[in-house]
Amino acid sequence: MSSTGPAEDSAGMDSAGESTTGLLRDVGATIDFGSPQPPGCKGKVDLLFLISRYVSMESEQTQLLASFPGFVDTIQEKLADFDVHIMAANPDPGWAGWVCEKLCKQPPELNCDEDGYICNDLAWDVTACDETIGAGAIFNAGAGAANRHCALYGGNRYIVQGEPDMDDALECIAKVGWSGDNNIGDAVIAAVKPAINADGGCNAGFLRDDALLVLVIIADSGDASDSYPYEQYNAVVAAKGGDAGAVVVLHVTGREDTGEPHEPGCSYQPDHIIKLRQLGMMFPFYLEGDTCAPNYAPFFDAATDLIGEACGSFIPG
Repeated sequence: MSSTGPAEDSAGMDSAGESTTGLLRDVGATIDFGSPQPPGCKGKVDLLFLISRYVSMESEQTQLLASFPGFVDTIQEKLADFDVHIMAANPDPGWAGWVCEKLCKQPPELNCDEDGYICNDLAWDVTACDETIGAGAIFNAGAGAANRHCALYGGNRYIVQGEPDMDDALECIAKVGWSGDNNIGDAVIAAVKPAINADGGCNAGFLRDDALLVLVIIADSGDASDSYPYEQYNAVVAAKGGDAGAVVVLHVTGREDTGEPHEPGCSYQPDHIIKLRQLGMMFPFYLEGDTCAPNYAPFFDAATDLIGEACGSFIPG
């Protein structure tokens, strides 16, 4: 089992970024993704996104949305034979639309109208799960958010195999906007709890015992969570039967400014994301990218190769 340290170029990749464009079975000489699938992974991958909706994420949201086409291509090409679940969990307690709703009576320059929120319209449809931290986000609302319900194939709060419009589904669940706080660590713990993934829970059926868990954290600022990295780590590992090797952590974060090309207007805040870095570095499979990279698709491409490596050695209990 090998680990991957922080990436080095503007796309958040090191040499692993020079991956093949073929199927996942081509990722390396020591990994054979031919038939049958690796005995442990069995072709099942649960992708759990935690995307900050803090006010500083406006630039990063634009970059993330621009990367979706490449990311969809990566999923469809490299994970073509895999059974994939994809969920973007609510990163904070509550529904972000309430922030804008409180500003609706303020002058236009102070409310969220110019950022896509529709006052006195969306709030009627909020459910308990929409306000639950760690629940799948299918009703992102607020400044810069999707501001609509995501009609996902299968009726779950996450994307499943067979989704007919992957581009639209990914954009809808991941366009969280920038009307919230940044409680990523607490949301990680909440999203992997047994109750929320059990029958009747908001995320019923998302987390599978025999699937590799891929935790994708996208945040450019400090974590406001009450929990600590070791608590978050323990919760994730417990959810995977005590096997840290059953988890891949992908972290797109604020980094030191290396002078490489980056998105105009994006700010580097390396000192503010120490807690989130500490969480990722506890796991043997970890890859770090750059929130200020012009496009995230190359990072996701390299990350899929790392998923292949982890999948080849994952054997569920």
